Parts: sequence; C-alpha cells; structure tokens
Amino acid sequence: MKKSLLLFLLLVIAAVAHAQRIQVVDTDGLPISAVCVTNEKGALVGSTDNDGWLDDVKGVNHLFFSHVAFKAKEVKMDTVSNLCVVMQDQNFELGEVEVKPKELLYVQTYYRCVYVCDEGPLYFRAGVVDNTYELAKQKISAKTRSVSKGKGILRFILSTLVGHYIDKWARIDTTTRYKLILENVNKGSLFIAEEPSGRRVVSDTISVLGYIDDDMLAGQRTTSFDLWTYDDHIEATKAAAKAAKTGKKPKEKKKKHEANHGYFELYNINENGQSRIDDLVMKQILVSGHFERTDQDYIILLETYTIGRDYIDKKEFKQTRKENEVEMDIDELRRLEQNYHIPPLAPNLKAAVDELFKKNEKD
Repeated sequence: MKKSLLLFLLLVIAAVAHAQRIQVVDTDGLPISAVCVTNEKGALVGSTDNDGWLDDVKGVNHLFFSHVAFKAKEVKMDTVSNLCVVMQDQNFELGEVEVKPKELLYVQTYYRCVYVCDEGPLYFRAGVVDNTYELAKQKISAKTRSVSKGKGILRFILSTLVGHYIDKWARIDTTTRYKLILENVNKGSLFIAEEPSGRRVVSDTISVLGYIDDDMLAGQRTTSFDLWTYDDHIEATKAAAKAAKTGKKPKEKKKKHEANHGYFELYNINENGQSRIDDLVMKQILVSGHFERTDQDYIILLETYTIGRDYIDKKEFKQTRKENEVEMDIDELRRLEQNYHIPPLAPNLKAAVDELFKKNEKD
C-alpha cells in the first residue's frame, strides 16, 4: 500500500514538473525564440530558447508573453493544451517611400527598453532616434530624444552607464544581421540548412544558433540569432586550438552572468530577396541572465520600430530636427505610440511601467 502511494505521488510530481514546460510558436507552428514571459505584476518568469521552449513557468498560472513581432499574449496555464502557446503576428508595416536624388536618407525609429527582474520592471527607457544616412559617404549619424524612469538610484546608474548603449542599439544598421550571417557562412564558421517548411536553420559546429524566414508574398525577411552563444563558441574553439598547439589545457573561463543575447530583425525585401537600410521594420534585443549576488534573474528587452523615412537634403533635415524638438515624457510616449500605431506593451508590463513613472515623478 505504501509503495503504491509513493509511486502515485512520484507520478503526480513528475506530471506537475512536466506541465511547467511550455513551447511558444507562431500560427504556422514554428517556434519563437527570445519571448519575454512575465506574470500579472510584471515580474519575470523567463524567456524562450531557440526552439521556443520555456523550461519552467515557476508555478505561475497567469502568464503574459511579449515579443516585438507578435501581439502580446495573455494566457492561463490551466487552459493551455498540449503545452503550446500560439502568438499572432503584429502586422506592423512600413509605408512606401519614394527614392529621391537627395543627399540624405532620413529614418526615424521609436524604441522602448524595459529591465525586468523577479520583482517586476526596475527600469524603463524609451525615445525617438533621428537617423541620417549620408549617401555619398555611406555614413550614419543619429540624434536621440529619450525619457527614462527607474527605482531609486537605479535610474541614474543605468542611464549613466548603459543609457547611451541602449540609444545606440535603437539606431538603424548599415549591415543587417542576415548579411553578417552570410559573410560567416562564406568564411566557414556558420552553416545554413533549409527545412521542409522553408525555414533556414543557422548553426555552427556546436549547435543551432537561429533561423531565417523569408515570406516572399509579404516581401519580408525575419532573422533570429543568438549572438552571445555564437561568440562563446568562437572563443571556445580558438582556446581549444591554442591548447592543442601548446599542449596546455585552456583556462576555464569565468561564466558571464548573461545567459543569452537574442537578436531579432524584420526587413522588407524585394523580389530578389534584397533590402535597403531604410527597409528595417522592427528589431529586438533580449538579454537574459542571473545576478548571483542578489540571486535574481533578469531580462533587458529592447524593441525598435521604424516610424518614418524619407530622402531629404540638409536644409530639410535641419527643419525636421527643429520640428522634432519636443520634450519627452510619458504622455509624449503614449501619443507617439498611438499616432504611429506602435503595438502596445503587454497590459501587465504597461501597468507596471505606468506605476514606475507615477512613483518616481520627481526623478
């Protein structure tokens, strides 16, 4: 009798443990990586891996899922079937732009960055970047207007130490991640294989690092890639090669507190699969990790959307900058998001961010 009871309890525990693992996919059934998962209060639960899996929902029933390219999803675990959560596309699109014989390509981007830990959002930063690409010199310059809020002294520390990096991440790029991947494929450090679904799998000699999806009907390409795992693999390969030459064991590298650096980008492409600098629709960077000192997990989620683009001359750009000199605050952020149809944050995160502003109005 005791053995039967013990076996029953073990089966129950195993079933509960298994139920804590879920996969997040799109409407085609393809896994979505770098999804930020939070609870009702906006506190961190975790993020999905390359195959869309979240290994542990930590016993939380009411979950919210956030990703730049998908509509925020709210689910209750007791209603989830087959351990699978499906997210719908954002359908955020760029309008057409006429290529003109002018000096500058002007691209305006809107970004927001939220730092979330086990306690909820601790820091929020958002703003607008005026990007200019000088066609003759092929050079990008940028000016950023932003506003930030954080708990106590954290706002000052983060704004001072990493604020300019966040602003920089929100700029347009001269080279897409897709092109950088192809360059590494040509060098032999990365490999691409096509699945029956048409999705291209990017890997190195150790593991899968990301995916490339072309939707020729919509004229869009998405690239998702784990930057830091790739960098770690490169460093490990070099260390092993050096050790083989010297006969010495490679020094054990101290593990970074960052566990993942997921990069996602969506570009418009033409019928030949090509894109211009101003074809960036949206991008996301998700950094996740664990601070041993405080024993807390954290995520930095940075979303960027293109909200305007044009070919202009320097006189027109000067006038544009003058018109854009608006003081940033929470009301201006909400106005921008509404005017440019920026997909809203998940309601739990939005409420937590609003509370962050409310409690730190004097900062």
